[in-house]
Amino acid sequence: MTIRHVILDRDGVLNELAPRGGYITSPAQWRWIPGALEGLARLSRAGIRASIATNQSAVGRGLMSGDDLASIHTQMVADAARHGAAIDALMVCPHTPQERCDCRKPRPGLINQALETAPSGTGDTMKIGDDVTDLEASWAAGVTGVLVRTGKGIATESVVSSMDVAIFDDLDTVSRAVLGNEMRLGDARRMSVQRAFLEHQRVVRMATESSATSLIDAVDLAHRCLESGHKIMTCGNGGSASDAQHLVGELVGRYCSDRPARAAIALTTDGSTMTALANDYGYERVFARQVEALGRRGDVLVAISTSGRSRNVIEAALTARSRGCRVIGLTGESGGDLAPLCDIVFAVPSTVTARIQEVHGLLIHAFAEALDRCHPAL
Repeated sequence: MTIRHVILDRDGVLNELAPRGGYITSPAQWRWIPGALEGLARLSRAGIRASIATNQSAVGRGLMSGDDLASIHTQMVADAARHGAAIDALMVCPHTPQERCDCRKPRPGLINQALETAPSGTGDTMKIGDDVTDLEASWAAGVTGVLVRTGKGIATESVVSSMDVAIFDDLDTVSRAVLGNEMRLGDARRMSVQRAFLEHQRVVRMATESSATSLIDAVDLAHRCLESGHKIMTCGNGGSASDAQHLVGELVGRYCSDRPARAAIALTTDGSTMTALANDYGYERVFARQVEALGRRGDVLVAISTSGRSRNVIEAALTARSRGCRVIGLTGESGGDLAPLCDIVFAVPSTVTARIQEVHGLLIHAFAEALDRCHPAL
């Protein structure tokens, strides 16, 4: 594999990380990682273009200004030049995660920007990073990603140990491998598969942090509903319809062990009713009309929409609330129009439908298991 362009993460690849999870906010805090300048210079002497793609949310968080960041990078470029190394392009994402921009890694925006500035393409470009997000971003852009053990690299190595990822001690070691033609082109199919698993792990980890309290609340709400003789209704479209039916299967059937059947119904399963309602009232009313017919005060509706914008799910939630039903929502990162209509909402921290649905399935299992273990006689 002939490499003509390397895209480098900054913190953890070129410079030492700030202590205790902090940020480098001034040139005085900059510390080059041993071997980084040597590796950059070696790449430059070989005519290999070097771009930097770095998340710098300290700007968006108000911990430093854009001018502060520029002064750090001015010093970085000058240091590199004194050692015979060229930094040809610099791509920065100043946004916080909450801003949901397209440039912040693990999204591929910065990598795509670097590719746009270079005469080379994805086939002769390599991304060098120390974190899982670097790999995700590179694979999303169709670029081979490698890891260094500096920065977060040793911890990241344990996460990707079973994957086909090249790992080096530092940037100097990578540069020697590049010049020795010891690098190989990543297989696009393998990169796609590995990206899916890494992305899944990241989203599950974030969802775990944000969902525990809401899951307890949802279990308590379902228990009160069922204990008082009421029922749980579910709805969704496509994969979310499958999830709605899956949840009902766990409730009416069993999950952990035998116990009394629980009153639950999926509003997605009666083809005759669904098509009649779609024909007579429009598809946006196929669930709402059923809630109107079946819903009673004290019932619970589990409304599932990965975007939070499915009109028929929103209409069902509105009708449920008007009839005194409580609403549990399963949706994606933004929550869409569904979130404000819910008593409890699980907004999975992702914009990728597949990842959202995977976590919805996990939430359904966690909910069913907790309900069985905490209220086995219900």
